[in-house]
Amino acid sequence: MGAIATRLMLEQGVEIVGAISQSPSKVGRDLGDVAGLGVKTNVLVESDAAAVLGARAPDIAVVTVSSYLAEMYEHLRLCADNRVNAVTLAEEALYPWRTSPVLTAQLDALARERGVTITGTGQQDVYWVNLVALMMGTAHRVDEVVGRVSWNVDDYGPEVARDQHVGESVETFARFAAGADRPPTFGRNTLDALVAGSGLRVASIENTTRAAVAESEMYSSTLDIKIPTGHVVGFTDIDTIRTVEGPVFALEMTGSVYKEGQGDINDWEIHGEPDLRVVNPAVPTQVTTCTQLVNRIPDVINAAPGFVTVDQLPPLRYRPFPLGAYLAR
Repeated sequence: MGAIATRLMLEQGVEIVGAISQSPSKVGRDLGDVAGLGVKTNVLVESDAAAVLGARAPDIAVVTVSSYLAEMYEHLRLCADNRVNAVTLAEEALYPWRTSPVLTAQLDALARERGVTITGTGQQDVYWVNLVALMMGTAHRVDEVVGRVSWNVDDYGPEVARDQHVGESVETFARFAAGADRPPTFGRNTLDALVAGSGLRVASIENTTRAAVAESEMYSSTLDIKIPTGHVVGFTDIDTIRTVEGPVFALEMTGSVYKEGQGDINDWEIHGEPDLRVVNPAVPTQVTTCTQLVNRIPDVINAAPGFVTVDQLPPLRYRPFPLGAYLAR
C-alpha cells in the first residue's frame, strides 16, 4: 500500500522528504527501488521515525502500518508530537471514537495542542461511508441499511493477512472468534461513522464471525504459503447496530484469499421509502484505497486541529492538478 501511495503522490506533485520503515530489507535503500518505481527518488528509507519527522518538518505523514488504533497509537502520537499532520489507512482510525475512545481522545487532545490533524481514510471513506450516506439522503424514510463488501487479503500485505488468520486451522480460528479481547471489526467503525453522521443514537451492537474455509488447496501470495483444504483463508464479520430512533445498520464484510476469478464486491441496500441500492460489482479496492488516501492529503492539511474523521471533511474530490494547488493559503 505504501508503494502504491508513493507512486500516486509523486505523480500528484508531492515532494517526499522522508521515508520510514522497520524492515531490514528496506532500510538504506532508495524509496523508488523499494516502491518498485524503476526510478530513483533520492530519498533513502530510514528507521528512526522521530529523527525523520523532527529534522524534515513535513507538512503531513502518510502512515501505512497496521489496522488497529492500539498498534497505531505510538506512530500517530509521534507525528502529532512533532507537529506533523497524519493521514492513515488504519481501518479503525476511520471512526475510532466508540471502539477506542480513550486512545482517540488522547490523540485528539495532543493534535489540538500541537495544531495538527489526524485522519483515517481509505476504501471506507467513499465506498462504505460517504456514498452510502449520500444515497440515504435520497430517502424519505430509512428503516434498514444493509451492506455486503469483500476484499482480497493478498492485496494488503502480510500484516493484514495475519490479522485475517489466513492459514490457521478452523479450531484455532474458533478460539480467536470466541475470545473476549479481539480487536474491533473493520465494519463496526464503518457503521459507527454512518450512525454518527446521521445524528442517530446507538441502542445495541451485535457481531457474529464465521471463517472462510478453503474448499481445495489455495495459495496466499502475500504470506507465500499453501493453504490446505479445510483451513482458514480469511473470515466474514457481520456487524449490526440498532438505533434508538429505529433504523438498523448492518454490514457483512469478508476479507479472504481469493480463488481465481473472484473480485471485490461493494453492495449496499436501503430499505424504507423508497427502497434503494448501489452496487459496485468489481471494485479495484487496492488502488481506490490508496487514491482516497492521497486525494485526502489537502483536506487533512486544511482541516482544523484534532482527530478529524472523514464525516467532518469536505466530500472527496478528483484532483486534476498537483495537490499543492488545493492547500489553503
